[in-house]
Amino acid sequence: MAFLDVLNTSCSAYSAGYLHNGTSIPFPYHLGGKNTPNEIKNTIQSWIGTSTKTVAEVTTYINNNPSKTGIDCSGLVYYALNEATSGAVRSYFETKLNLSGQLTYKYGISASNLTSTLYGTKITAAKDIRPGCVIRFDNGGHVLVVHSVNKNSAGVVTSIVYAHSNSTKGPHHGTVTIGNQSKDLSDSSQTWNDTAYTDAVAKGYYNYTLMLDPVNAFA
Repeated sequence: MAFLDVLNTSCSAYSAGYLHNGTSIPFPYHLGGKNTPNEIKNTIQSWIGTSTKTVAEVTTYINNNPSKTGIDCSGLVYYALNEATSGAVRSYFETKLNLSGQLTYKYGISASNLTSTLYGTKITAAKDIRPGCVIRFDNGGHVLVVHSVNKNSAGVVTSIVYAHSNSTKGPHHGTVTIGNQSKDLSDSSQTWNDTAYTDAVAKGYYNYTLMLDPVNAFA
């Protein structure tokens, strides 16, 4: 699969949650949660086994076991970008951080490192943002990943779609409606649409957008 396909699939694997009896049950946020989507689903399926469980029962299990079923922001972003780059993100950071062979998904890469300008190029205009860019929030305390950039028939950027996992909503998608593609995402011409934040709160958390060096060759 191509970079963009894998990036979107990987982000959606978290945001889609667990499908049970036709109902999608959201995964929770968990600080330190680094499980892959398949690991989370396999854990839930093993608990269900051959028994018959209602949606309410499965929901309770998922919410009561966030260390097994949850994901944090850097866990989601690292998994999505590393899968989309066929392991290039892991290799790059293992070299940069002198952690050869250690950066498995269980170990992880911090939100601060994933959004550090030591490892990428800052982007200051919406028109230059591409899928694979990361967004630094809260001075490196939180990270989001852009997976879609929408343009109109004239090629003007109209919206940017990202994925992240935060403490109030878990893994989900958000959108920035672009009013001026020459401006940064904090500009008054842009509007953040996220179930976890108002536009003003999102802009207050926003620091900058970054294209990581190991992602740039794929995006």
